[in-house]
Amino acid sequence: MKKLVMMLTVGMMVLSGCGNGSSDKQGSDEKKKWTIATVAPYEPYEMINEKTNELEGFDIELGEAIAAKLGYEIEWQNLEFDASLLAVQQGQVDMVIAGLSPEPDRLEVMDFSEIYYQDETQTTNTVVTLKDKGYQSVADLKGKIAGVQNGTIQQSAVEGIAEEYALTIETRKEYADIVQEILNGNIDFMVCEQAMADNNIAVYSELTSFPLGVGNDSSGNAIAFKKGSALKAEIDPVIQEMKENGEMKKLIDKWFGAK
Repeated sequence: MKKLVMMLTVGMMVLSGCGNGSSDKQGSDEKKKWTIATVAPYEPYEMINEKTNELEGFDIELGEAIAAKLGYEIEWQNLEFDASLLAVQQGQVDMVIAGLSPEPDRLEVMDFSEIYYQDETQTTNTVVTLKDKGYQSVADLKGKIAGVQNGTIQQSAVEGIAEEYALTIETRKEYADIVQEILNGNIDFMVCEQAMADNNIAVYSELTSFPLGVGNDSSGNAIAFKKGSALKAEIDPVIQEMKENGEMKKLIDKWFGAK
């Protein structure tokens, strides 16, 4: 677990210019440090421990492991999802580690590491809703209110079927807000990765899930960098090494469950 340095909104980030691309700019006499954005809570990738107020999760441990191998310290910044993407594009942070998928529109404006995690059963787009709604397939969602997190591939997937299924789309900054809206009866369902769906169902027995079955599923998770960043060439070999020596599997088994 690592200290949560700061939490910023989009407006605060843009106005203050927080963060900087430390590794690309630092001199030889400066301590090597990365500023890394993440987007907590997004279980099990990144969460905030309620007792310690520290970041923990799969992505957090992965980032720390990579940094240790390359001799870097990390300053974590917990941002809103769309703010994290803007921050890395503008060079205000060195990278984003937040369960990101290198989708075509993102590849146009950011560079990505090689895929560090992909499991179709865990990353597939999944509907989360109340059990008593009785929804069992996408056909049951016609005319309903969908909740999505701003800037995610799940938002794109739902928008892609909104007209066909007459969906009303409600966007929120955090999935936790959407879950509460579902529990309160204000939103009918949300779409997220299966891994996050499982975590929410474990906490709230009123919830259930099923595969969306349409739209774009995740192509896997990768680290996002500013276009042209030298960090991709530095980090890709470490990710490959961790896959080959079993370290990556140990992290996956810890946070997603051994199979």
